[in-house]
Amino acid sequence: MSLGDIFKVTRGTKVILAITFSVSAAAIIFAFFYYRSINRSEDPRIETARRLLTEFEKIPSETEGIEAFHYLDSAFSMFSRLPDYRFSFEAGIIYNNKCSALLMKAIYDSTISLTEKQTLLDLSSRYCDSSIMVYKGWISSWGSLTEEKVRDRISPLMNRNDPAFYARDFNKIFERRVRNIILAQTETPRRLSVSLTNRGTIFRHLSMPDSALYYFNQALSLWKENRTAESNRSVLMGGDPVKPSLIESLFPPDKNKN
Repeated sequence: MSLGDIFKVTRGTKVILAITFSVSAAAIIFAFFYYRSINRSEDPRIETARRLLTEFEKIPSETEGIEAFHYLDSAFSMFSRLPDYRFSFEAGIIYNNKCSALLMKAIYDSTISLTEKQTLLDLSSRYCDSSIMVYKGWISSWGSLTEEKVRDRISPLMNRNDPAFYARDFNKIFERRVRNIILAQTETPRRLSVSLTNRGTIFRHLSMPDSALYYFNQALSLWKENRTAESNRSVLMGGDPVKPSLIESLFPPDKNKN
């Protein structure tokens, strides 16, 4: 048997390869246009702000987050300049990210003094309170609106003649904003739960167990699957840390939803 016979491709194999190639090419083309459509339906006025938030999330160690606060400051400035985003839940995310970074450094950085730790906890507390205020305000204003009422409320705030929407499909952008707000009605109580957990953790490290327990209970009342709050509460009451289940370990919740 010659070498050519060994590597000879039959007609059936050629058909299978052609079908496989066609399916793969179709999938790639579909994915390209699908995600391109999604990206182009994002509000162009905040694209850079969202990218900055994503860059901050990529920081490998939360104790290094303080060094990247400029990402959060720039994003906050961009949201604040837009009337329809000035009091949106995104501000709460920024405040809580700062709170978490300061809190992690206060807890885990063994090189700082007790005075520096106290200062970090105080700053973390201020940002935490701001995030709680933003989330509660947003939930009060938007949390129970129907999809139609959301459209009615944001319609006067999004001007289709704004140059930022030039060469974009305004209707798609508008509907994407509506969907994001409807999704946030579910996710923002979880975000608030995380902020309340941070507040409890701050009190715990300030040796104020009663206040810490109050906030852990508040966090769990909003989101019963908040394992961080559950674990902190357990330890505070003399129990063991709560470990995630096998399913939760394999499929952890989306960090962005927390």
